Amino acid sequence: MIPRVTVSKKIKFPKMARVVRKFNHSVVRDIEGTVKEEIHNLSHQLSIKAGSKIAIAVGSRGIAEIKLIVKTVAFELKNLGAKPFIVPAMGSHGGATAEGQKTILKHLGITEENIGIPIKSSMEVVRIGKTSMGIPVYLDKIAFESDGIVLVNRVKKHT
Repeated sequence: MIPRVTVSKKIKFPKMARVVRKFNHSVVRDIEGTVKEEIHNLSHQLSIKAGSKIAIAVGSRGIAEIKLIVKTVAFELKNLGAKPFIVPAMGSHGGATAEGQKTILKHLGITEENIGIPIKSSMEVVRIGKTSMGIPVYLDKIAFESDGIVLVNRVKKHT
């Protein structure tokens, strides 16, 4: 039942209804195994050649077990002969500075020592196009110059 609201002016409100959304609460029990399987499946679709420089774009939007996920992605890419590295993928987080973003990654447990690959952080971008509405689209310059990009991210509305 929607609670009644009393207002001092005559305002015509549209009809409203309560909506309840039920989210899928499935849980991945074997994170490492699932990540390995997904990278293996993708490796058949993509031609990752030995020596390919692959950027692993790591976000900061609250992914459970992100350290394990990133470490497993890096390990599997190395097994395919690639040379993976991490680029922060977080916009203005960390004060919109390269060092600040590395600090955010460090708080997530993502360090060169923990993951075993370099972290390349820069605020330089390349304009790669525009949307149908004319809004420019930019990409991290280091990621742009790589041979491929793997996203480890979560889509979450800004709060």
